[in-house]
Amino acid sequence: MSTPSRASHAGDVQGPAQRPELLLACGLMAFAGILLSLMLMGVAAVLVRHDFIADTISDLARGPMKWIMDLGFYLNAGALLALAIGTAHFHLGRVAWSLGLFCLAFAALVVVLLGLWDEFHTAAGPDQDMTVHTKLTFALGPLYLAGPLLMASGASSMGRRYGYMFCAAAALWLVLATGFKLVPTAYDGILEKAAMTATLLWTLSLAWILTTRGYHRLKDRAVAG
Repeated sequence: MSTPSRASHAGDVQGPAQRPELLLACGLMAFAGILLSLMLMGVAAVLVRHDFIADTISDLARGPMKWIMDLGFYLNAGALLALAIGTAHFHLGRVAWSLGLFCLAFAALVVVLLGLWDEFHTAAGPDQDMTVHTKLTFALGPLYLAGPLLMASGASSMGRRYGYMFCAAAALWLVLATGFKLVPTAYDGILEKAAMTATLLWTLSLAWILTTRGYHRLKDRAVAG
């Protein structure tokens, strides 16, 4: 009984200042960006004969077809930015929620840089062991871990299942992303894809929250007249 009351309370507090069309647009843009980026990854994998087990997502961004995966990076970044804007407008928490939406915004920036940086597998400098691309992937680690954890409590006000899903996303990301960095390169590709799939528990859930919230508010406004 406590969960519906929290959800209702969150809606009552935030409702007067909300623009449902903005929430709906952000949710739909996030869905589109995420799903289109996955589709482009699949297209690129077919065209370059991608080894699903051994090759990483970054391997798709090499060669003459790299623009396909680069576009996928940009679409995914756009989805993350839409989620950041939407969750800033539909604020379900205090400091933790705010920090979580900053994780979304910074993740969007990192993903854009991954798309812009062309030299994926060349040394960053004579005295450096890691490429810029590798350093950027390390930056995603804490963002995809902290983001869902920070937002789990606020999302629970819309339904306990969201809190569980956000915590599961963080836990799976931690295990799989760590494994990706530790296993031999013959198997790291599958772990990387599994880790990125785990993040969808967070991002797609946020997109759903924004979309349904915006839709129902628009519907209520139309009924009210």
